[in-house]
Amino acid sequence: MTVLTREFALELEVRAEGRTLEGTVVPYGEEARIGPRVVEVWRPGAFVGTNPGDLPLLALHDHERLPIGVAVELRDEPTRWFGAFKVSRTRLGDEVLELVNDRALTGLSVGFLEVAGGNRWNPTRTRVERVRAQAHHVGVVPFPAFASARIAAVRGDACSHTPLLDLARLRHG
Repeated sequence: MTVLTREFALELEVRAEGRTLEGTVVPYGEEARIGPRVVEVWRPGAFVGTNPGDLPLLALHDHERLPIGVAVELRDEPTRWFGAFKVSRTRLGDEVLELVNDRALTGLSVGFLEVAGGNRWNPTRTRVERVRAQAHHVGVVPFPAFASARIAAVRGDACSHTPLLDLARLRHG
C-alpha cells in the first residue's frame, strides 16, 4: 500500500507553554494541484470514524523515526477536518514545538490510504474528489498544499482556548 500525503497551511496562535497543536487537518471544498494535470478536493466526512488514539503525529512525514505525538481530538466540521495533537516530551517533540513557535513549521499534512470507492474522478481524470480515505498519520510541515489549513493553536493541557498571542494577526497587521 502507498501512503499518500497532503499538506495544508495553518493559522498559528501560541498559548502558554503549550504541548498541543490544533488546527485544520484537511479543508473541505478547497482545490489543490497534486500533479501537473490533477486537482484534488476533499469532501466532508472523508475521515469519519478515525479514532484519535490511532492517529500518530510525525515530524514531517518521517516514517523512519518514532512519532512525536498522537491525536487527542478529531472533529468533522462543515468546512474542515479539525484535529488537536498532543506533542510528547521528547527531544524531537521539543524541536518541532520550537520550530512551530518560530513559524518555521506552519502546516499540517495528512498521510492517507485510498479506499475502494473513496475517489470520484471527472471523465478526463484531471479532478478527483476525495469522499472517503483512511487516515494513516498527520505530519507537521513547513510547506502546506492548502492555504486554509493552518495550525490554529499551540496550547497547554490546562489552558483555555483563548489565545495569548495570535501570530496570524501579527503577520497581517
